[in-house]
Amino acid sequence: MYSNGIIKKISIHNFRSHNNLIIDSNSGNVVLFGENGAGKTNILDAISMFSPGKGIRNSKHENMVNNDSSSKKFEIKILMKFNHGDLNFHKTFNGDSGKPQINYFIDDEKAKSSDLLNYLRVIWITPVMEKIMLQSNSERRNFFDRLIFNIEKNHLKSFSGFNKFTKERLYILKSNEIDSNWLEQIELKIAKYAFEIIAIRKKTIAMINSNLSTISKPFNSCIIELIYDNSLQLSEDEEIFISHYVEDLSRNRAIDRELNRTILGPNKVEVKMWKLDDESIEAKYCSTGEQKSILISIILSVAQIIKNSEFENSPIILIDEAMAHLDQNHREALVSELSKLNTQVWYTGVTKNIFDHLSKDTDFFEVKRS
Repeated sequence: MYSNGIIKKISIHNFRSHNNLIIDSNSGNVVLFGENGAGKTNILDAISMFSPGKGIRNSKHENMVNNDSSSKKFEIKILMKFNHGDLNFHKTFNGDSGKPQINYFIDDEKAKSSDLLNYLRVIWITPVMEKIMLQSNSERRNFFDRLIFNIEKNHLKSFSGFNKFTKERLYILKSNEIDSNWLEQIELKIAKYAFEIIAIRKKTIAMINSNLSTISKPFNSCIIELIYDNSLQLSEDEEIFISHYVEDLSRNRAIDRELNRTILGPNKVEVKMWKLDDESIEAKYCSTGEQKSILISIILSVAQIIKNSEFENSPIILIDEAMAHLDQNHREALVSELSKLNTQVWYTGVTKNIFDHLSKDTDFFEVKRS
């Protein structure tokens, strides 16, 4: 039935408000309902741990450990059901001694977080994200970069390489004896990764914008624009871009050393969102309802792109409390669009009755305070 995998079982130990919790499901929709503060969002957060990064809340791992625990460890396991068989995914955090350790396992074989993208993609909608148009530029940039990671996994690889070599360059710049030849090689690698990051962003945002232009009522839509510093404008010639960026890095060595950061890089980008049917209006000036609708349009567009990409599978979608703030027309439209993706969706809500319009292929779990 499913082109992609579904979460058949999740086991949570010592994570957030949950000491020991197991949920079994074999359905396309999973609804977690219960009073506020019962820990519903924490279950979605546990699932989001199998996407590169720090999950729904973007918290430090040490802050995810159950407050009532005497240890500083947590463990999350999910069993994924695919057409070709089942796979176990396992994440552990150990902050008890020395440097905190984060480990991933796929069928008991140690893996990197980036390896997860070979098997599953996880995207989400949370109440906090509904204000993305009003948040800082860096928060909007991070929001879209995370979505791009799920569409194009090489974006994560490029970011990892860029961050690795910018740290190494700063270490060299602050050392007493600078190896100029080695520094030049490092700056060349930084420039290559910068080109990849900007090129993937450009290509992927164009794909998202193309999908957004087809979004139909009742949802609102937008156009996303990335505006770079003049020195980071993407040339069609990769060699020219790299050459110019290497020159900028060399010119900025003294100030980068003084500030202990790379002042010019792909994160020097302004992210603007414009209302689709009136591109003179920024999305941040739209009504709260329109902004919420635009966010849903973006997530639906990204999910469709993932499904139609080389990955060929739909993402697991997490929707935290969003249904409670939608009218009946938008709820039904959202469920209709999600059903076309042939994916598994995890919802949270205070009561069951707001999910009456879901299909029979739905499991309900009441979450109670432990």
